[in-house]
Amino acid sequence: MTALETLKIRLGISDEKQDGLLAVLLFSAEDTILDVIGRDELPARLISVQTELAVIAYNRQGAEGETARSEGGISRSFVSDLPPDMQKRLQNYPRKVGVIRANDDG
Repeated sequence: MTALETLKIRLGISDEKQDGLLAVLLFSAEDTILDVIGRDELPARLISVQTELAVIAYNRQGAEGETARSEGGISRSFVSDLPPDMQKRLQNYPRKVGVIRANDDG
């Protein structure tokens, strides 16, 4: 199952009308993950984190930049960064380490 298919199931979307938006959200989530783990490719183990971040981004639409909102006696607060459980998963993921070779010219 692709990340897009998984995301659509999680969001209860059965048609293809929002596929473009969902693809952008998945790309953005992947980019965030790659920045945190210092890699060029998304490891298969982290596709679930990518999907979860895309769900969060989808649900935040229209509330970008807000930290809290109160309407009709209902207060909501928004996570402003990566949720703690995802931070932990990404921090525990081994970062890619480059090999630096010394110049042999002496």
